Amino acid sequence: MRIASNRIRDIKTFAQKELKDIYSEKEIRSMIILLIEHFTGINSIEQSIEPQSTVLESDLLKLNFAIKDLKKEKPIQYIIGKTNFFDLEILLNQKVLIPRPETEELVDLIINENKDRKDLMIADLGCGSGAIALALKSKMPQSKIYAFDIEDDAIEQTKENSIRLNLEIEIQKKDILNPLFTNIEFDIIISNPPYVMESEKPLMKNNVLNYEPHKALFVENNDALIFYKSIAEFAKTNLKSKGKIYLEINENLAKETAKLFSQLNPEIRKDLFGRDRFIIASKP
Repeated sequence: MRIASNRIRDIKTFAQKELKDIYSEKEIRSMIILLIEHFTGINSIEQSIEPQSTVLESDLLKLNFAIKDLKKEKPIQYIIGKTNFFDLEILLNQKVLIPRPETEELVDLIINENKDRKDLMIADLGCGSGAIALALKSKMPQSKIYAFDIEDDAIEQTKENSIRLNLEIEIQKKDILNPLFTNIEFDIIISNPPYVMESEKPLMKNNVLNYEPHKALFVENNDALIFYKSIAEFAKTNLKSKGKIYLEINENLAKETAKLFSQLNPEIRKDLFGRDRFIIASKP
């Protein structure tokens, strides 16, 4: 089935009809406004004022395919190839995770707690799209920020975002499961590593399971804290005195994760939804 005409009003009507069994009316309205703006350049105000306006046939075809993708529950961030994160437009390939609102909370926490500190050495372990490292660089420009990841797709995506945003960070391909991957010492270590257990897959939505990279999401049930164990070892030699660690965690493993950092006075913090989502630890 195709869109009846190239009028904006008809495009939106088609989207509501095709997607009503999957998304709420509000979600559909928001997504189709974004898609129209992305593919045609017609912003939300113009769409509202002139719903009878038409789009090019080539753009109509793109919108038709995009709506089909949404019907298959493909995340809109992958359809348009970008997302907004901490006031930055982050480009995304489908080989890196879509940054979550909780991760924005983590960045906000880091900035607020360290805004008076200058010339910091900061490490983002498992940088993915580079969202965390680049957001920190944009708000803490005097700090030197390193972004590490083992995946080539993540390294390339982070480099692309760094260049596009004109934010200079040090990007290195490293295996963060090897605690000896670098001898640099840091004032702040941050990580949002894979932490969803394989047993939790049935709880995940199709848009995550079918499209987001499983390597960046899931860990084996019998070694669910593998990344945190490595980060704890890394911190023993690479976290400076009075340095801090900021981690996003699995809420169901908060206490177990905190124990790994028992020598660093770990504190479990909740996210905006009241879930145990972060650990902040400090070196004496």
